Amino acid sequence: MITSKYLSRKQMKGLIHTGDALLPGSGQLPSFSQTGCWRHIDRQAAFLSPDDLAGLQMALGAFRFLPKAVVRGLINLASKFHDAPGPLGMGFRMLEIGIKGAVMSLYYSDLHAEDYRGPTVFEGIGWDAHVELVDDGLAPEQKPVNLVDPTPEDIAAMYELARKAQPEIAALNIAKRVEYIANLRGIIIQRRQEIVEAIMADSNKSQTDIITSDVFGALDHLAYLEKNAAKFLGDKKVPTPMALMGKKSRIYFEPLGTVLMISPWNYPFYQAVVPISTSFLCGNASIYKPSMATPLKGLVESLLAEAGFDPGWVHIVYGSGSKVGDALFEPRPDKVFFIGSTATGKRIMHICAEKLIPCELEMGGKDPMIVFEDCDLHRAAAGALWGAMTTTGQSCTSVERLFVHESIYDQFKSILVREAESLRQGIDHEGDLDIGPMCTTEQVQVIARQVAQAQKLGAVFLTGGGWDGQDPAIPPMIVEGVTPDMELYEEESFGPVLPIFPFADEAEAIDLANQGPYGLSASVWSHDLKRADRVARAIVTGNVSINNVMLTEGNHNLPFGGAKQSGIGRYKGEWGFHCFSNIKSILEDKDSSKLEANWFPYDHKKYELFSMLTQNMYSDGLLSLVKGALTGMKLESYVGKVAKRRRK
Repeated sequence: MITSKYLSRKQMKGLIHTGDALLPGSGQLPSFSQTGCWRHIDRQAAFLSPDDLAGLQMALGAFRFLPKAVVRGLINLASKFHDAPGPLGMGFRMLEIGIKGAVMSLYYSDLHAEDYRGPTVFEGIGWDAHVELVDDGLAPEQKPVNLVDPTPEDIAAMYELARKAQPEIAALNIAKRVEYIANLRGIIIQRRQEIVEAIMADSNKSQTDIITSDVFGALDHLAYLEKNAAKFLGDKKVPTPMALMGKKSRIYFEPLGTVLMISPWNYPFYQAVVPISTSFLCGNASIYKPSMATPLKGLVESLLAEAGFDPGWVHIVYGSGSKVGDALFEPRPDKVFFIGSTATGKRIMHICAEKLIPCELEMGGKDPMIVFEDCDLHRAAAGALWGAMTTTGQSCTSVERLFVHESIYDQFKSILVREAESLRQGIDHEGDLDIGPMCTTEQVQVIARQVAQAQKLGAVFLTGGGWDGQDPAIPPMIVEGVTPDMELYEEESFGPVLPIFPFADEAEAIDLANQGPYGLSASVWSHDLKRADRVARAIVTGNVSINNVMLTEGNHNLPFGGAKQSGIGRYKGEWGFHCFSNIKSILEDKDSSKLEANWFPYDHKKYELFSMLTQNMYSDGLLSLVKGALTGMKLESYVGKVAKRRRK
């Protein structure tokens, strides 16, 4: 179902239903719905007066429920009585000219959907207008903007288009924006295998990794937005304190304007859909730059276009950060949303600071997993292996440090090594492999450097030690004996490498988990949920999963972001709407002749009354509250008398 800017989904269904009632198709002529001409209704609706548009909306909404024979009967009746006087004639004219006219104009204009392959209406009626158009080229201001390795001029033009388009998005009410999101969700479901194959071609990830993380996660996020957008973006009433009695307080959530989003290569589809859809729902135009390692070139644009998004609403820019990165900030976007490495995040924050651009940064991690002696060892080992190796370890919330209680360390290690050696790795054409090769040569080199140093300094590789340092299919590596002088100890690996350490007690586990510059995510495993919660509170991080791993990201009601050098800000959940909104505070007072007590003029008596009010209002006890109310009345009376004297 294509979303219209002017008609609701129910009204669009009414249009299709009415069209098929009047033009069911016969012989060489397709039906109204088959041609897809109804997708072009906005080309008509844009030129209707508000009254005519409202009438069309009302009629189409009602016609959706009527049998097609009744629809045809009403239209035929209207053609006979369109000259009738008064409201009756006006209603019949609306049916004949408004409803029938809209349907016939769409159909006999030979409009059709882009993917329609049947006979056209003009072919069916044998019509050949033979109109020859001469194209002298587009005017300079209408030429398409180059979005592949764009020049600074291209980027400036792109921002100009986005800023012109943004008021169109803001003008759509929240319910209408939700329709576009619902459309996008339906199209992703239909095209999910195409999406999986595109992601696999760019990233080498296994198909199951892709369907569970990129596709399922994106759909779950869209469903969350549909359900909660109206609640979290609607105007919000908040209490007004007694000192401001008689006034009203509200919060408005308004668009920021044009938002620049920069995402990494590890979850290329999910990290595109989540920020773009949230930003759009908040009323913003979006400029999105994917990683050149996994650009999914043309895929996201295709999905958005099929969902009815106008081209100006979302611009996707392709190019390496070194070539186009700085230029993207030059036109000063209204917000920057970045997901990626800490090093790049620091550079972006520096640029934003110079230009005073608000930014949200979700950066790297060296996530700890703490396993206590009372947990189910087999389940915890399975969780550790998946948490460390999913997406071949290329996740900011991968388990990169595994702390196991010394009493179960050897048994746990044995289970973990056995399971790691059973993982199947390769290019996943049949959907039956566990992990794929690494995505980028640069990350292979990072792992090679860390592994070589750790081996040289005495770390023991329980699995994967025979890797040649070059093959992108890096095998799962379980490593013990990692010490603070090794890069593997504190530096993010972003690969299938899992250092494992024993610990003696709860205090030591917390201390080990809190070492290092990162604080993105963590997990705690124990049958004692009170202990698990106590430890979760003590870890300095943005997210903790208890008796599971990487799961806070799976609940879109939860905010996501990091502590320390893992990030600034939060997105997803209610906070995701706040991330992409201007949160405007409103305090409303009545228009009257009354002056505020804190306004000029000041005098000694006003000071004394305010001092008494301050003491009584904010002291404990009912008596103080009563005294405060009485003092407030005295103060208000005194201010009124002063005002009268000044007006004379």
